[in-house]
Amino acid sequence: MATNMNLSTDESALLAFKSRMISTIDPSNILIKNWSVSTPVCVWIGVTCGLRHQRVTALDISSMNLSGNIPFQLGNLSFLVSLNLSRNYFYGSLPRELIQLQRLQIIDFSVNSFSGQIPSWFGFLPKLQVLYLRNNSFTGFIPPSLSNISTLQTLDLSFNLLQGKIPEEIGNLHNLQTLNLQYNRLTGNIPFRLGNLSFLVSLNLSRNYFYGSLPRELIQLQRLQIIDFSVNSFSGQIPSWFGFLPKLQVLYLRNNSFTGFIPPSLSNISTLQTLDLSFNLLQGKIPEEIGNLHNLKTLNLQYNRLTGLITFTIFNISTLEILSFRENNLSGNLPVDICRGLPRIKSFRLSSNELDGEIPSNLSECSQLQLLSLSYNKFRGSIPSEIGRIRTLQILYLGSNDLSGAIPPELGNLENLVVLDMARNFLTGSIPASIFNISSLQYINIALNNLSGTLPANICSNCSQLESANISECSQLQLLSLSYNKFRGTIPSEIGRISTLQKLYLGSNDLSGAIPPELGNLENLVVLDMAWNFLTGSIPASIFNISSLQYIGVSRNNLSGTLPANICSNCSQLESANISECSQLQLLSLSYNKFRGTIPSEIGRISTLQKLYLGSNDLSGAIPPELGNLENLVVLDMAWNFLTGSIPASIFNISSLQYIGVSRNNLSGTLPANICSNCSQLEKVYACE
Repeated sequence: MATNMNLSTDESALLAFKSRMISTIDPSNILIKNWSVSTPVCVWIGVTCGLRHQRVTALDISSMNLSGNIPFQLGNLSFLVSLNLSRNYFYGSLPRELIQLQRLQIIDFSVNSFSGQIPSWFGFLPKLQVLYLRNNSFTGFIPPSLSNISTLQTLDLSFNLLQGKIPEEIGNLHNLQTLNLQYNRLTGNIPFRLGNLSFLVSLNLSRNYFYGSLPRELIQLQRLQIIDFSVNSFSGQIPSWFGFLPKLQVLYLRNNSFTGFIPPSLSNISTLQTLDLSFNLLQGKIPEEIGNLHNLKTLNLQYNRLTGLITFTIFNISTLEILSFRENNLSGNLPVDICRGLPRIKSFRLSSNELDGEIPSNLSECSQLQLLSLSYNKFRGSIPSEIGRIRTLQILYLGSNDLSGAIPPELGNLENLVVLDMARNFLTGSIPASIFNISSLQYINIALNNLSGTLPANICSNCSQLESANISECSQLQLLSLSYNKFRGTIPSEIGRISTLQKLYLGSNDLSGAIPPELGNLENLVVLDMAWNFLTGSIPASIFNISSLQYIGVSRNNLSGTLPANICSNCSQLESANISECSQLQLLSLSYNKFRGTIPSEIGRISTLQKLYLGSNDLSGAIPPELGNLENLVVLDMAWNFLTGSIPASIFNISSLQYIGVSRNNLSGTLPANICSNCSQLEKVYACE
């Protein structure tokens, strides 16, 4: 260690550090300019000096968008107590000379790009209390020498690339209060000696590769408030001794392989606020004793194998905010007064179980409810109109049940609703116009019901006065699925004003009339499905100007006319090397209509195309050889037309093809000699049925 150190030594060390720094965002380099010999070092930005010795005692340059590596001269700041470089872009390994900082109590290097192994010399900083190394790129093993720091209270090595086991020696850190190792590549069993950390308050080992059962010695951690063992490979039964950790507030065991039953002893933890046992292999019933956890805010048991009735005692935990039992095998009815004991509930997930009975109208008393998911059960009866009183509701999943009756118009009062899913039920009647007055809606799915009537004219109710420049303000709707119902009448042209729309499903209804050309304004549309209706007229050329389209389905209609010449409208000026930029179209289904004329050769420029259905029309002329350029094509169906000439040899050069259908045409000539030269994926060729 250098001798006769003074404030000048500190200044030199910081100037050496400055010489390595660059600002990644501040063009004026305020900090770098501020560190100047023309001003006293103790007034530099981020620098604190002690009153007694006039030496630098703290350096805090956190969150200043600085980059560079750490010079060895920083080890000359011999009076340094706190060193905070967090939330910058510093990189490289840490210089060994930092071992000279024997007064250091706090090191915070978190959220940088430091790399290499965690230095073993950290273990020789005798006064260190806090060591934050999270969110870096440290590799290798956790050095056992860290166990030498008897004063250490916080050890955070999370979000790195560490591997290997937790050193047994960590159990010697008798003053440790926080141990955070999450998001690494650590493996092995939890060392039983961690049970010696009697002052431990928070233990986070989540998102690693730990396995085996949990050591009983952890019962000795009587001060523990937070346990997070989620996303590992722990197995065996959930230990009953968890119930004897008297101060536990948070218990995360999600995404492991725990088996057996939920231990009733968990009900002993009166302080528990979060219990997450989701994504395991738990079975049996939910213990009635869980209802005794009167401070519980989150109860997550989803994705297990739980059976039996939901114990009604849970619905009396007045502090509950999040309740999730989805993806189990729970059965029975919900209590009629389900919300009376849950005044603070915000998220209620019961989907994918075997629950039945009617949906309780009392749900309207859950005045803070934001998410209600009851889908994939056996609920019957009508949708309670009282749900429309839950003004806080944002997400409503009622799909895949046995619900019947009309859609309550009161749902239009849900002014904050974002997702509405009532698909796969037995709902009847028309869609209440009030639904489309909810400006926050992004997702509407009421497909696969028995709904009828015409599509509402106010489907974009606030659009009528808008100029074209403002149509993006019309709605936030991204998905509208009305397929597999009995809707009749025409498709409202107002749909073309919902510029946010990405997926439009209107197939399998009784819709008639022409396809509105205004749909071509849907510049973000990815999926357009209008198949199995009674639509007439031609396909508007504007549809093929939507560059984002990946799926067009208009088969099984009464459409006619010729296929548009602009079917790949932006391709005419493109060179062959750029045809991949032409479109994102992956499926084009025009079969079972009355299209006539020739197949446009421009289709061969849609290099993303995977499935092309042109069968059962009145198409004539030759098959364009340009279709052989469709290198990603899997299905090609042109059967039942009036095509003439021979099959171009280029078609059989498409290595991805699995199905070729050209039967029931007037094709002639000989089959090409290369019919299977590159056809390793080909399953069926229907050329001469």
